[in-house]
Amino acid sequence: MKMLKRWLRWGAVLGLIGSLLGGGPTASAAATKTVSKVAARAAYVMDAQSGQVLYQQNANKKYPIASLSKLLTVYLTVKAINDGQIKWTDNVPMSQDLLKLSHSYTYSSLRMKKGESFTVRQLVAAAMIASSNSAATALGEYVAGSNAKFIQLMNQQSRDWGIDAHFISSSGLDNTDLKDYHLVLAGTGKKEENLVSAKAITVVAQHLLAADPTITAVASKTQATINGTKIYNENSCLPGKSQYKKASHIDGLKTGYTENAKLCFTATYTVNGQRMIATILGGDTTFSAMNKLIKQLKQSYRLETTALTSRQIQLGNGLATTVTAAPTSQQAGVWYRTQAGGLTTAVQTRLTAQQLRRGVVSAGDPVAQATVTDRQAGVQQQITYQAAQTATLFADRVVFQQTDQTDPLLTVLVKPMAQIFTT
Repeated sequence: MKMLKRWLRWGAVLGLIGSLLGGGPTASAAATKTVSKVAARAAYVMDAQSGQVLYQQNANKKYPIASLSKLLTVYLTVKAINDGQIKWTDNVPMSQDLLKLSHSYTYSSLRMKKGESFTVRQLVAAAMIASSNSAATALGEYVAGSNAKFIQLMNQQSRDWGIDAHFISSSGLDNTDLKDYHLVLAGTGKKEENLVSAKAITVVAQHLLAADPTITAVASKTQATINGTKIYNENSCLPGKSQYKKASHIDGLKTGYTENAKLCFTATYTVNGQRMIATILGGDTTFSAMNKLIKQLKQSYRLETTALTSRQIQLGNGLATTVTAAPTSQQAGVWYRTQAGGLTTAVQTRLTAQQLRRGVVSAGDPVAQATVTDRQAGVQQQITYQAAQTATLFADRVVFQQTDQTDPLLTVLVKPMAQIFTT
């Protein structure tokens, strides 16, 4: 018995020494932690920057996703803005059917008045914060010209990305809800609804974050005011809400609920500065399940990062011009369950055909791409570098102009030679 106590004391001492020397649990110790099955139909967690997958559960099976559909609606709106087709400040007309929808006690979170004006920015806020169905549908109609054309655009974008999704509405309402507002897409069934996999809608969120990194500043608001009307966020994981956990660092992104879809949630959060996206579909306790999932993943994985800083970029081979460029992200990260590998970073100049034709790189233009690679985890990620100032690609050069005048010296030399060959 005395011997056992002595060994236990030595074990405690050795453990304390190991903790002081190693600074905490090792990666292999962390790897012993397991992630329990999520109490929902499906789940998917990925690193927003690299696409590295940390968890998946029925991730490729399509399920109803309710208002998570608005993530693609807002993405296509932001894309239209970035492409110069529409502006944030544009006023969007509201049809009589959408005004009627906004007055529904069941399907509305923002009551709209006849003649009231809403900008694109206000409608995006209403769709992201309060999940306004009228706002989302109005955005779709404004971007594509009609509800039907916008649904085609949603499905085409899904095919272009190679994700498994089927959309029949821009809001997430199904046809049993839409029939009273003339929003049922021709050729679709009476009870048809949006069906999207957990992986697919997470990828949509990834593209939305890339297109508009500030979207979390909107989605993280627990309430806002639009034209004097208060709107509220149903995301219970935000500060001040019932399921808020400081350690989760959740700052968005979108919730959804219908009787068929149950509670759905795509969350954005950060771990040591690394942007993450997690989706849970079809649960009854989705908010608490999200906090539990994030906690278990942080215990099961270790993040290794490499810093990315501004640097001088030479604008192509043979071009003397250099430009200061800043990365769009301050770090790249890889997740490990076992011992971490080594990250390597390579930066290459990447100029567009338009930049080469113009001979000019403007401030904010992409000029290079950093590739961060870890062969052990099989992860590779790209980070864009953007020019900090405008620069001309080519240095001043001598321009030779053709002249019709004959060189006098050449005339003196040629004339005698001509006489020799004619005698």
